[in-house]
Amino acid sequence: MQRIPLNIQTLYADLQQQVGMASRDEATVVATTIAGIRYLRLQRWVGASRVVEHLGRADDPEVVARADAAQAEMARRQDRRRLVSTLRRLIPGPATTLGKVLDTVSHAGLFRRGAVLVGTAAYQCYPPLLGFVLPSATVMTQDADLATADLALDGEIEGDSMVAILQRADPSFAALPGLDPKAPPARFRNAESFVVDLLTPQRRRGDRNPMPLKALAAGAVPLQHLDWLIEEPVAAVALHGAGVAVSLPRPARFAVHKLILAQKRPAHEAAKSRKDLAQAAALIAGLREAEPFTLEDALGEARSMGRDGWARPIERSLSQIAAATRQ
Repeated sequence: MQRIPLNIQTLYADLQQQVGMASRDEATVVATTIAGIRYLRLQRWVGASRVVEHLGRADDPEVVARADAAQAEMARRQDRRRLVSTLRRLIPGPATTLGKVLDTVSHAGLFRRGAVLVGTAAYQCYPPLLGFVLPSATVMTQDADLATADLALDGEIEGDSMVAILQRADPSFAALPGLDPKAPPARFRNAESFVVDLLTPQRRRGDRNPMPLKALAAGAVPLQHLDWLIEEPVAAVALHGAGVAVSLPRPARFAVHKLILAQKRPAHEAAKSRKDLAQAAALIAGLREAEPFTLEDALGEARSMGRDGWARPIERSLSQIAAATRQ
């Protein structure tokens, strides 16, 4: 695998710090005059939508101070955009639709409130964390999987439903009905067939499917092993726009989870199983270079969880990866 130069890794670390410190007030300041009184408002782009916030009268010192802070933050945002552009010359970033979805989900505060990005969209965010450009990191994905252990998960803007959040990325997003038309939607799709799935750990065999996320007027499909995968996630930045703050599973846990998942998929998902193995193999190779003890800890912990559901599928997948390597 291609190692990411240290100076590029340092730039990414700088970007992470800047994104972490960024104010939600970063926006363009627009003035309007109504009945002879000048007012200020903030305009910002979130995903593909323009969001407007009215500040108040332009002669109010608090309004002026916030407007000045927003303008200063916008200048820093432009610096971050240039930094992201530089990083993307070597490190693949998300495709446009995925980037817009992550931007709207992050802006709504879902990652800060416990949502974790999983699946191939998460895999694409790992290279700068590991220091390697991962094989297949540039493969396009037509979905984004969001997991949460907290069924009270909600956005920071009162009344935000999941479909409203996603429609800021693309107005064509709509909820897809499940088998039970009365159940809350756990899957959303836009006109280009990009799909967003909401997931949650399975607690009991009799869990409702989907489990309700009432604050988002949505549901989440319960899955095995997901609680272990998303425990203690790590912060990362998706290389889109000026950088998007996201939460990811720990890379070693993601790799081990893929080893398990590859063996549990039904026969008609053979292509997805092969993709699981390819992603696991790439991450394992990178982790053996970057964080070997973290990988061994994750493997040991997962194996200790049980023989049939954990250790056996891990061993089978590792055997398949080893066999493929020898060919």
